[in-house]
Amino acid sequence: MKKKVLILTADAGFGHRSAANAIQAALAEAQIYEFDVRIENLLNYPSVPALLRNTQTDYDQIVKDLPKFYEFSYESSDKPLPTQIAQIGLSAMLYKAFQQVMDDFDPDIIINTYPFYHGPAQTWYFIHEESWKTSRRTKNGGDPKAVKPKHKPFITVITDLVSVHMIWMSLLPDAYCVATEAMKEQTVKAGFDRNAILCTGIPVKPVFATETRSKSELRNMLGWDPDKTTLLSIGSKRISNLLDYLAVINHSGFDIQLAMLAGGDEELYREMQKIEWHIPVKIYNYSHEIPAMLKASDAVVTKAGGLITSESLAAGVPMILVDVLPGQEEGNALFVEENNAGKVARNQIDVLKTLAHWLNNEQAGLKVATENAKRIGKPRSSMDVVDLIIKFLSV
Repeated sequence: MKKKVLILTADAGFGHRSAANAIQAALAEAQIYEFDVRIENLLNYPSVPALLRNTQTDYDQIVKDLPKFYEFSYESSDKPLPTQIAQIGLSAMLYKAFQQVMDDFDPDIIINTYPFYHGPAQTWYFIHEESWKTSRRTKNGGDPKAVKPKHKPFITVITDLVSVHMIWMSLLPDAYCVATEAMKEQTVKAGFDRNAILCTGIPVKPVFATETRSKSELRNMLGWDPDKTTLLSIGSKRISNLLDYLAVINHSGFDIQLAMLAGGDEELYREMQKIEWHIPVKIYNYSHEIPAMLKASDAVVTKAGGLITSESLAAGVPMILVDVLPGQEEGNALFVEENNAGKVARNQIDVLKTLAHWLNNEQAGLKVATENAKRIGKPRSSMDVVDLIIKFLSV
């Protein structure tokens, strides 16, 4: 019989959906069980108020156009009382959608990659599991022959590296999967059992662990020069002034090639194509080959999002981080810098300084940064989450 796995996600940014997809891919490769996997975004259900549903599409615009407002909102809501109030409101707005997917799919286990779902999940578990316990304890209430419902394990996968908003914290999950030891300590301080917290890393596609081709082989496959030092730039609608940083690389005189992804930003893609490049370049609007591109590269220039940071480190590629957003991205950037696996570039000169340091002296600096990225990267992250799923299903 297939084991039913429900993965809850959302589309506010790329990280939550990507983590869900990575776990699904790892489940498909597992050998112990055959899985029936459903990925659900409860925010898209018709019963969810438009105000909440639109937070996904509004996220990119707020982050890019109103960074100070985003910073204020993040910091002011990252406190116990606002979080408790938010959980009550989220339970009211999302419970019907949560109940619907539980009725429709009846999963054996639930994997949660988005913090808004703790509220409705807590309500559902109280009604369907805790209320059974209450009725059994009541002298004159409850059916003495009532069958105890089988517990459905609930695992939360936090999709930030270091700085975690309190909205993620709940005593509901049977286990937490976190990215770093620092986040594990934050979760313990929030009252969660240390023994039920697994430091897996943010889930990335299994290919980061299973890819065996060399950089040269991957570059040949991608149509890149197999012998030239390679920078990969990954953009998106949430990165400001990326072309300013790439312009100094273009005029740096370094013997390198540059691959650029616009991340689906049509305007950025067109601007990339208009530039007169003085180094070999490959320009892409979007690609499904990002794991191969990262593994084929020597360094990556991008933002400090949880997803791309996790993927870069899983590929063993050091980072030059630009346009770091307040909140969780500051924690991601600090994690990379403290482990000497990359640098934050606050201006174009910082980019040149970092590249000069890495590429001089037969690339000694780049080799050190690469080893550090490999040391802290977790290419098996999604597989480790699946190992935990299998453990719970085997009880």
